Parts: sequence; structure tokens; C-alpha cells
Amino acid sequence: MTIFALSYNEKILHFFMKIQPLFLSVIIVVLIGLNSCQEFTSTALSLFASTDTTMVVFPAPLGSVSDFEKILTAEQIRSLDSIIIQHERRTDNKISIVSTRSVKPYQSLNEYGTNLLDSWEKGDDKKHSILISFSKRLDEVHIITGSSLKRRLSDKEIKRIIKKSMQPEFEKDDYYSGLKKGLQKIIAEVN
Repeated sequence: MTIFALSYNEKILHFFMKIQPLFLSVIIVVLIGLNSCQEFTSTALSLFASTDTTMVVFPAPLGSVSDFEKILTAEQIRSLDSIIIQHERRTDNKISIVSTRSVKPYQSLNEYGTNLLDSWEKGDDKKHSILISFSKRLDEVHIITGSSLKRRLSDKEIKRIIKKSMQPEFEKDDYYSGLKKGLQKIIAEVN
């Protein structure tokens, strides 16, 4: 009977020769995974940096008043919501108020608001919709109307409501009063 005695170095070499195919397979899988991760990350980053607005996902409305910028108190939101609900019970109009900190990837709050309204209101519902979009951070306010309300609330009238009723209050950081006054003027015009 012949006994083969292997030295310590030979045992290590023999061990690595046995696991070499497995080790190479693992390395290949890891490298492929890293490459896929890099491609995914590159794609995700390009989507975030893109100005293509076809992929924009808007947040769901929080109710009639969606204060995403967290400017209003809960009581102020309830008060504005109550005014809107009373108006909507008497008409087929739908009014929404939304605040936002950012309009990216859009270039303006007006463009953002128009697309947000498209996202929230579909088909005939959009014809009877009004969206008041504002941003304290961007220092802007816009009123967007559906097609059937443009006759009752012209662009000239919208500018007047913003300039006379809303902006003076916004300049005093009293967003609630500005929104309430603007909302009341809008309702008076579309009734």
C-alpha cells in the first residue's frame, strides 16, 4: 500500500484547483451583476435628469386641497375644503387647490399645473375643473380652468383675481387668506 503524503502547500494548491471552476463561476456572476446594476443605475439617473415629461408620475390628490408644501394648518385646509364642497354640491364644477415645492421636470408652475390637472381629471370631468396651483418656495400662483369654464372665467379675469385678491395676501405670507379670497372670487365668477 502506497501512502502519498502531501505537504501543506500542496494541500492548499490541490484545494484551490478543486474549487477553481466554482470560484471563477462566482466571479463571473458577480461581474455580470455589477454590470447590470451599473446599467440600471445609469438608466435610472438619466430618467431622473431627463426633461421628458411623458414619464412623470403625479402624487394622488389628498382631497380638494392638496397642500404638498405643508403651508396651511389642518383647520385652514378644512375651511377651504368646506367652501369647495358647498360649491361642488350646487354645480358640476370641480375645484382643486395644490401647493408644491418643485415643478421638475417642467419649466413653469403653469405647465406643471396643467399636466397635473390632466392627470387628476380625465375626459369630461376635466372640462368642468379648476386648479389653483401655488408655491411659496417658487413665489408663484396660477389658476387653470377646464375648457367649459373658460367662457365664464377668462384669462383676463384670472389675472385680475390673482393680482387683486391673492398676491397681496401671499406677499404678507398669509396664504390661507389669499386662497380663500381667490376661491370666493372664482366661485362668484363661475356661478
